[in-house]
Amino acid sequence: MRALKIENHDSEEELRKEIRNTTNGRYQLRLRVILSVKIGMSSSEIRKELLISSATYSNWIQKYNANGKEALKQHNSGRAEGNPKWDASIFYELFKKLDLMQEHWSIVKMQQWIKDEYHKDIPYSTIEYRLHKANYSWKTNRPSPYKGDKDKQEEFKKTASRKWEKN
Repeated sequence: MRALKIENHDSEEELRKEIRNTTNGRYQLRLRVILSVKIGMSSSEIRKELLISSATYSNWIQKYNANGKEALKQHNSGRAEGNPKWDASIFYELFKKLDLMQEHWSIVKMQQWIKDEYHKDIPYSTIEYRLHKANYSWKTNRPSPYKGDKDKQEEFKKTASRKWEKN
């Protein structure tokens, strides 16, 4: 990888001060890349130490060269429209239902209940997050060998027990 030159927008001391004063971890990491280049570290050392890819390294250097450290503050990822805001009452009702039930619910079952009751498709990860925050547990799907071949199961048990006996 050819060495990229850094524009002289900020001094080393200004970059160090900005790194100390920011609470934004992503911005701080980007500034550390710029500072590392300024103090003479090689791109491979920087990428290895800060665990970033070549493309990311190049992108941040180019952004800094074009518009200074202000360009490194921006982080344009995620949904353009932002994260959807789900009505808290949906989860309140779901938790009431869970409290009344004598069975364990999977997240897929909860998704279906929400879809049936509220006509909303809430992502699996959102329900998982809300359950975790509310200190609920949920049932996860696991493969079930109900159609298993008994002979193969016995052979597996014998093979496994022989391995344990050898150790």
